[in-house]
Amino acid sequence: MATGTTEFVDSTTADVFIPEIWSQGAIVTREQRLVFAKLVDRRYEKDLKYGDIINVPTIDNLAARSKAKATNAAITYEALTETNTQITVATWEYSAMAVESIVEVQANRDLFKAYAGKMGYALDLAVDDVLAGLPDDATNAVGALAVGLTYDDLLRARQYLDDANAPVDDRYIVVAPAEEANLMKLDHFINRDYSALVGGSTRDPDRGWFGTWLGMPVYKSTNVEGSNAAGHDNAMFHREAYALVIQMKPKAHHMYDIDYFVDKVAIEQLYGTQTMRNAHGVFMRGA
Repeated sequence: MATGTTEFVDSTTADVFIPEIWSQGAIVTREQRLVFAKLVDRRYEKDLKYGDIINVPTIDNLAARSKAKATNAAITYEALTETNTQITVATWEYSAMAVESIVEVQANRDLFKAYAGKMGYALDLAVDDVLAGLPDDATNAVGALAVGLTYDDLLRARQYLDDANAPVDDRYIVVAPAEEANLMKLDHFINRDYSALVGGSTRDPDRGWFGTWLGMPVYKSTNVEGSNAAGHDNAMFHREAYALVIQMKPKAHHMYDIDYFVDKVAIEQLYGTQTMRNAHGVFMRGA
């Protein structure tokens, strides 16, 4: 049995001898699945070797005319006045960071290496943000915000594309996670009989693809505009509804600034977007 006054060396009295260790790992902020850029029309990029505007002309259908052809009577020739759609490339963005020499020497990791992917992601997200803002400008719309889409809503949206003679190929649906949860209540998304019928049932959740509906790939992204409380701007569209022109792909620059003793890295990009065929997109208001 211990007797007398006892004093121990405890964690408080020995605090100066107990080091704090910083892990080589880190809690890296999750990144959103960015899907829009890979689903829109990119074919105009090759036309913009220089300049800041691409003019895309229309070619309308001709009319078939009939008449009782009389001797020496002239036929009617058609003269169409076409219009054009402009894609303006003027969105010049960058991501940059600078690290002082003292930090490079004393830090327990390479900060440029740690943030390199984040700089590229920042630029990709900026492009996706702009594209995600286009669907709610569509003339055709179905559903109601903050209310899950119904089967009738999906069919009506599909009919809008059919009415516009949009090709069956290259049609897509992009929804928020809240709307995906609603769609998963429909047999067309969970019953293998439907997926086997239309094909393309392979799921690729890492890239946002969680299934098909009547042959249309369906993607999920948290970057769909809106919120769970207010509803989301989901979309059904054909690839040619929207155009993306990246005139300058992400380009990295590096320099050492002797005036400040800092390493500087910046990445820039230059691009433009445009709605090309409004009737080829449907604003699907939903959950």
